[in-house]
Amino acid sequence: MSGINTIQELKRRFKPEAARNVTATYLFAIRGQDGSMVLTKINDGAVEFEDVSNDTNANGKADCVISVNADDLKQILEGNMSAMTAALSGVLAIEGELGLAMQLVPIFFDGQSLM
Repeated sequence: MSGINTIQELKRRFKPEAARNVTATYLFAIRGQDGSMVLTKINDGAVEFEDVSNDTNANGKADCVISVNADDLKQILEGNMSAMTAALSGVLAIEGELGLAMQLVPIFFDGQSLM
């Protein structure tokens, strides 16, 4: 899954109602052959995506960094693995505030259990 496809998929899945009262910047660091870095800015029900793959200081722009292999992200997006299971098993690494990362579940992964 390429970075562009990741952005398109996240745009498609974005639920503005779940993002109300959320203001945070996330960096999806997608590793692997089709890896990319996607800065995701959520501001009270609105979202903005920016491909920052060529930005060496991208980590410093995010409140929370989520690192995942491209193949594992595909499994999460397809519903074969929950985001929480991925985080607990170390498949998905979170740097920064865990609470911010958990806010992404209803925003992008609705229908997936937090537990």
